[in-house]
Amino acid sequence: MLKYKIYVKMLSLMLVIVFGGAFLYVYHFSKFYPIPLTHRINLDDKFRFIRDMPNRDQIDTIIIGSSIGLNNIQGIILEESSTKVNHVLNISTYGLSTTQVEKHLALISIFPNTKRVIYSAQFPDFSKPTTFQNYNIEFIKKYINLGKNYIDLVYAYYAYKNIIEFTKNHWQWEKKYRGDMFNFGLAFDRTGSIPLQIYGDKINKKKFFNPHHLDQSPENFQALVRMSKKMHQMNIKFYFIVEPYRQPLLDKHEDLRITMGNFILKTQKIVTDNGGLFLNLHPKLKLSDYYFVDRFHLNEHGSALTAKAIGKFIDKSE
Repeated sequence: MLKYKIYVKMLSLMLVIVFGGAFLYVYHFSKFYPIPLTHRINLDDKFRFIRDMPNRDQIDTIIIGSSIGLNNIQGIILEESSTKVNHVLNISTYGLSTTQVEKHLALISIFPNTKRVIYSAQFPDFSKPTTFQNYNIEFIKKYINLGKNYIDLVYAYYAYKNIIEFTKNHWQWEKKYRGDMFNFGLAFDRTGSIPLQIYGDKINKKKFFNPHHLDQSPENFQALVRMSKKMHQMNIKFYFIVEPYRQPLLDKHEDLRITMGNFILKTQKIVTDNGGLFLNLHPKLKLSDYYFVDRFHLNEHGSALTAKAIGKFIDKSE
């Protein structure tokens, strides 16, 4: 019986050490790495980035969208190119459809001095009306309001419950995520944009030479209507930016030209009818293939040009 009690005590102590050590591991590293708030690491790391940024009350310009917002507009260049824009935050993240952008836009309530929202998009963003499986806006906002490199027991315990996912992302961080690689790189500049340094053999040739699927979803256009109206009601200027697309693909595929043309006409009407401002950068910039890393993502030189053009448009519009 005595040996049995000793065995139980030793086993209990080992379990306490193992589980306690695991909790301390998560508690420490969740101060510096994203926790799985949405189970999408690119979005979760954007929340960590916002949590850690200083002077959120100074943000006056929000860039939102999918990777077309994240990669195709450099926030720093936009600040430098406009006399109206002072402090930019890019909350865009990979893979967001317009229905998801609408939900994500609720995050602007954290930034009380927002004067304008820039939605950077192209027709593929309107293909499927996807939704978030996990996106608790109040839980996310409380996490962001913790402040730089801070975690409390509530969020540490939440990360601990997802320790396998958290640990996997942590161990893969430097190799897989901490770069400016297309699709998953999370090398934010100080505004939250990711200028792509992708050239030559690093270009995604499959996506460079093949056009997107052409399907368009009514739900995404309805989401754009609601966003435009809401920003107008909130007295926030809403800019809808159509990003450049590789002209050789448009020249080659008539159905692609028609789809993109209809998308431009439809979004322009929605935005302007609801008090927003519309800018089509494709014919304005006429970018050559040098500036593209695939069919519609731009390298750092291309995203600098779009930012400068948007800055000028904002100054002219305001």
